[in-house]
Amino acid sequence: MKTRNKLYDKSRLRLLCLLTALLGLFGAGQTWAGNPTTLTVGGTDVLNGGYWLTNANGTLTADGASADNYNVHYDGNGTLTLNNATINGTNTTGHVGAGIYAEGDLTIVLEGSSTVTGVQDPNDESQSIRVSGNLTIQGGSLTAQGAETSSGSSYGIFVTGSFTQQSGIVTAIGGNVSGNYKSAGLYVSGSTVTVEGGTLTATGGDTSGSSYGISASGTVTVNDAIVTATAGTGQSSYGLYVSANVSFPTPSVTIFGNGSLTARSESADRAGGIYVLNFFGSAGAVTVGDNSTLLANSVILYDNSFEAKPLAPTGTGSWLIYGQSNQPSAVGGTYTLKENITIPSGAVVTIPAGSTLTIPEDKTLTADADQLVVNGELVLEGTFTADAKELTGTGAIVLGEITLTDDKGMDEYKDYQLKLKSKKVTYTRALSDNSQYGTICLPFVPTSVAGGQVTYYQVEKLGSNVITLVETDFEAGKPLFYQTSGTGDITFSAESAAGVELVTIPATDNFMVGTMSEVIPTAGYFLKNNNFYPITNEVQVKVKPFRAYVKGQNDASQASVMSVNVARP
Repeated sequence: MKTRNKLYDKSRLRLLCLLTALLGLFGAGQTWAGNPTTLTVGGTDVLNGGYWLTNANGTLTADGASADNYNVHYDGNGTLTLNNATINGTNTTGHVGAGIYAEGDLTIVLEGSSTVTGVQDPNDESQSIRVSGNLTIQGGSLTAQGAETSSGSSYGIFVTGSFTQQSGIVTAIGGNVSGNYKSAGLYVSGSTVTVEGGTLTATGGDTSGSSYGISASGTVTVNDAIVTATAGTGQSSYGLYVSANVSFPTPSVTIFGNGSLTARSESADRAGGIYVLNFFGSAGAVTVGDNSTLLANSVILYDNSFEAKPLAPTGTGSWLIYGQSNQPSAVGGTYTLKENITIPSGAVVTIPAGSTLTIPEDKTLTADADQLVVNGELVLEGTFTADAKELTGTGAIVLGEITLTDDKGMDEYKDYQLKLKSKKVTYTRALSDNSQYGTICLPFVPTSVAGGQVTYYQVEKLGSNVITLVETDFEAGKPLFYQTSGTGDITFSAESAAGVELVTIPATDNFMVGTMSEVIPTAGYFLKNNNFYPITNEVQVKVKPFRAYVKGQNDASQASVMSVNVARP
């Protein structure tokens, strides 16, 4: 489904921006007191430290717990360790249904795999993990699931300070919401999101309000980590939502150190795979560093002009933005599909000059031919659901391995509108037992010839009964003679990771005509047994693909037979 962006009443938007600005000001001005002053896990106050086991109902018990046998441990100094814990939230008023509720800065260390599930509190809110401060996560695996709510918002992880993930696998899920409320996987209201390692998957639920995969204030940094942010349905849908505040007047997203970011949104009145809001100015940035990747259905900047516009990524990495027609940099660098992708109906993706989109063997790109414009290169090893021959642009299509045969010639490839390349192309010629010469016209320049030493010639002059040849270099599409001492078969091939360029129309010179498919010429000379014989109305021949014949006038001036002479330097 295509991502759309509509403009609404500007006074309403200005009021929304003013409220957001005030929230940003307050959030930016907060200072955190350090270690938590309140820490509740599964409804149990653990602030004074200790060891606990978790029950089947997600609550804590100290019975039988020790340093050698525990699911939950708090050191009393800001570090909470979860060891294969199962924790449910509490409906205590003021604790927002959280399984983990902290006021102050908290570090969560994960051992094994743990689950924290929020509940709906008396005010209809649900936050699986709530930290009023800075949250740092490291270690094993954690799933934080917000509850479905009837008349309140739902969050997987809610942080009022900054969020930092140093390692491990974190899954944060916002529950589905009835009514005009928020649902977010990871919601960081006052500061930044930094993922320094591991994997973070954040998913917003379906709602009539706003759904966020990740919402952050100021900056989002992905360093040597894998981050996936997916929004659900709603009036607004944002995979990754980044807004400015006083401390960070230019919101930004940065991916580096072999990092990977995937950000998707549903089609909504206001939506963005990556949506950057900067009402303080007109700047925002998405940077993809070397060896890093970005996949998003759209990248949008909404600034103080109250206009939504495409935000072009920069950097030496690679990216694909597949659901936004007005994105001039829809493909950056050399992007390889890591999953099956569908270009939404109505969207057009342009591969700009200098960029490459690769569809590997086990992946599929679903689109109509007019939804993809190739001004760079499309490497097609996997499946493209449309007819690739109909693709347009100023670039090239790079196919996988091609084996050319005399039976088919270039007929299969002649209708491509793009320039044509192949990762590897091979052609085998069966040699005549009694001929040392042959004609050849290949659509590529061979870099390897197996089966015998080959020398190439072109016609230097055409006499009354002698054709004089001169040695020359091989060119794609150029009609040539060859001489070989080989017997049996000879194989011409070329291979390149960047693609071997192919031509589909043979060239002609003053004396020769090349073929890419079988032809029946009406004039000229054909080669047989090291001599040339005229093509006449009475003597017609079929010239197979990837060969050539000598031009002639088909009149009395033609000799009945012409011999071959090779000019010496």
